[in-house]
Amino acid sequence: MIDVVQAVIEAKAKKIKLWPVNSNRASEMGHPCERYLVYLRTRGEDRALHDVNLQFIFDDGNLHEEGVLWDLQEAGFKIIEQQRPFEWKKYQITGKVDAKILDDDRAIPIEIKSLNPYAWEKINSIKDMTNSKFVFLRKYPAQLTLYLLLDEEEEGLFILKNRSNGKLKQIPLYLDYDYAETLIQKAERINHHVEAGTLPERIPWEEGFCENCPFSHICLPPHEEKGALLDDPDLELKLDRRGELKPLVDEFNELDSEIKNRLKEIPEAVIGNWIIKGKWIDKKEYTVQATRYWQSIIRHL
Repeated sequence: MIDVVQAVIEAKAKKIKLWPVNSNRASEMGHPCERYLVYLRTRGEDRALHDVNLQFIFDDGNLHEEGVLWDLQEAGFKIIEQQRPFEWKKYQITGKVDAKILDDDRAIPIEIKSLNPYAWEKINSIKDMTNSKFVFLRKYPAQLTLYLLLDEEEEGLFILKNRSNGKLKQIPLYLDYDYAETLIQKAERINHHVEAGTLPERIPWEEGFCENCPFSHICLPPHEEKGALLDDPDLELKLDRRGELKPLVDEFNELDSEIKNRLKEIPEAVIGNWIIKGKWIDKKEYTVQATRYWQSIIRHL
């Protein structure tokens, strides 16, 4: 019997390639690490390739985008300028907008993003994106802001799709010139480093961020690790086990949040083998006293 699934996996794997980056991509300019952005321009060939699982997610996102555009057209909206390219030569910024949606005499730039249920529930404003702990969400407002600048528009629109149930929500973005100026200044700094062959200072190491960076193997080589060497086999085993369990904890937290959002304002229910009871809890306001505590950051070498 032909192995259909394996054939699809192999086809996806063939799409994983390194492409040269010769400009400041609008889709990356919201990244908090300028060293990463310079590496994209100067050492893109050294970037660690993503795995086939992530390629499935990328391709699935493209399908969701097409689906949303179809839904908009079915609802009577006219869609124009799909994937129109932009270039700002002065600052070496390039990009392309997903599409524009016609509203009376206006053509509003839109960006369509498909999100997991947890992120979809959490994101309800531009501030939720810019303050997110997830880098991919921080990049969205910068991307659309630059498109507005390049197209001399004042307003854009995010359309977010829940990958689980297909629901949509919209979040408008109004051009913030102060924020836009920080992006322009960032582009100027990146261009200076690229031309001079220099690198920005490293940002403070952050768990779940630096360790997943495709340039971590050249930005943070092993010989730069410092600190006391502890000979504690029992603690080492526990750390290894902690590393194995962390993805499960993340999955649990995501599912737990999604489930509780679905069950909000349902006082009592029975679903299969599960009994759910819920109620509103009112917390009293109080002032937190100043305190001092030890913070340990753990990461895998």
